[in-house]
Amino acid sequence: MIARMTFIRLGVAALLFALAGVAGAVAAPIAGRVADRGWSRAATGAAMLISALAFVLTLVSEAGSTTSLALLVAAAILLDFGVQGNVVLGYRALFMLGAEYRSRLNGLYMATFFLAGAAGSGVGAWAFARGGWELASCIGLALPVVALIYFATEHRVE
Repeated sequence: MIARMTFIRLGVAALLFALAGVAGAVAAPIAGRVADRGWSRAATGAAMLISALAFVLTLVSEAGSTTSLALLVAAAILLDFGVQGNVVLGYRALFMLGAEYRSRLNGLYMATFFLAGAAGSGVGAWAFARGGWELASCIGLALPVVALIYFATEHRVE
């Protein structure tokens, strides 16, 4: 009976994470509309904050509990929403430039995005092997916080 309950719980968890993947599809048009209204800078900051909050949620509950599963699903949704929103806002900034810059910068943007994703996967795997979920999540939290600090202190050209 216990094995069956564990199997059902794992199935529910897998279903919840599959549904969490929809967040990115929802975030893209919202980020686009917000940017079209001229709120790109505020939305970029909000996307970074949402991404940081996602990692905080993973650290507030005892591992293995139903609450931690719910918070992990909420964190996955928020992280997907924040990252996808930031990607859309970055693309919008690229496409606001002249045509002579777009193609080169688009390639650079995508190459950087995928290289950073690969590096993040490597660092995350290393962190999980060394310190478990807590270390991996703390490193994941540190990255959007560092980005927010840079974002808040960058020189703006008006």
